[in-house]
This record gives sequence, C-alpha cells and structure tokens, in this order.
Amino acid sequence: MLRNIYDAVYNNLIGGGAYLRIIKGCVFTLLIFALALAVGCVFAAVLSFLRTSGYKWLQRLGTAVAFLTKGTPIYLALLLWYYTFLGGMHRGGLLIAVLVFGFYAGGHLSDILSRNIKKETEARSAAVNRRARREFFTALLPFVTEQSLFEIKRLVCILLQMSSLVGLVGVNDLAQVMLANGLKTQYPFFALACAVIFYLLLQLLIEAIFSRLGRKLTGEEEE
Repeated sequence: MLRNIYDAVYNNLIGGGAYLRIIKGCVFTLLIFALALAVGCVFAAVLSFLRTSGYKWLQRLGTAVAFLTKGTPIYLALLLWYYTFLGGMHRGGLLIAVLVFGFYAGGHLSDILSRNIKKETEARSAAVNRRARREFFTALLPFVTEQSLFEIKRLVCILLQMSSLVGLVGVNDLAQVMLANGLKTQYPFFALACAVIFYLLLQLLIEAIFSRLGRKLTGEEEE
C-alpha cells in the first residue's frame, strides 16, 4: 500500500516536474491573496469613514463606491481592467488581480465595518460619538474590527478561494499536469486532489489564526 502511494505521488507530482507548476501556481495565488487583503483593508477603512460620516454626500459617495466594487461580477471586472487599463499587457496581470480582488474585498468589508460602527454609535451619546469620530482610525475602527472577527473571517476565506482561480492552480497549471502525467499514470485527478488538500489546510490555518486572535483580543486564556 505504501509503495502504491509512493508511486502515485512520484508519477503524478515529481515525475516530469509537475510539482514545479503546482508550487508556482500556489505561490502566485498566495501573493495575490496577501496583497489583495492588504489593499482591501485600506480601502475598507476609507470607505467606512465615508459611509459613517456626518455628511450625507460623503455617505452617498462611500455607499456608491462600495456598491460598484462589490456588485460588479469579479471576473468581468478582471477582463475589463486587464484589456482596458493596461491594454492586455501580461505583466499587468498581477497588479490588476490584486486591485480587483482588493476593491471587491474592501467593498464587502466596508459593509461589515460600517454596519457595526452604526450599531456602536447608536448606543452612545452625541458627545462621545464626536470624540470617537476624531479618533476613528486609532480607536473606533480597531474596536469595531475586533467585534467583527467572525464576519471578517468568512470574507477572508472567500477571498482565498477566489484568488486560487486567478492563481491558475485549478485552471491552467493543473490542467497541464492532468494532460501530461495524469492520463499516462491513470490518475488524472491526483494533482487536483492535492491542490484541494492544500487549500483546505490553508482554510484551517485561517480558522486557527482568527481563533487565536479572538482569544487574545478578548483576554481569554488557553486551556
């Protein structure tokens, strides 16, 4: 049995350099995911500030931008940005993927933060809210983010799954692996199964990070 497992791993991943394609796709996916998450956090902070402003026109502006970024089908946005803003230049693919996914995540994250900011400010007096507004990025936003960890975790998991498609892990590189090695070894879906396991492990890692972060922020001791 161990010999069969070894042969399956070698023939489908190591033989012919198939693992190099998979590693390349995974690294590219993680790069898109991390950079898009950073862009999304900054974008969401700005949108949340606008959407919870005391000025109606700023609220409407922030709401409109959020609706545009999260409402546009993401793969249509990728094609539009790719062929319009950089004229289809291949070297712009990473930048466009990061911006499109970052703005998409930022639009949804601003929904979460803005909704919870409004709930928090409704329970406070006007004087306290004015002070909180002056300390929006240093006090109010971090506090609300802490209270929204569960919703943010779900958004982060979705962003990771979507980034995997642009990273070509399940589309191009693994398709080449299936054609080059899978059909010869009679295990055409072995590489796909390995990629699924890889992303399931990443999901578990995200769950563990948010669980640890939640315990740390709430001051709970580990058992």
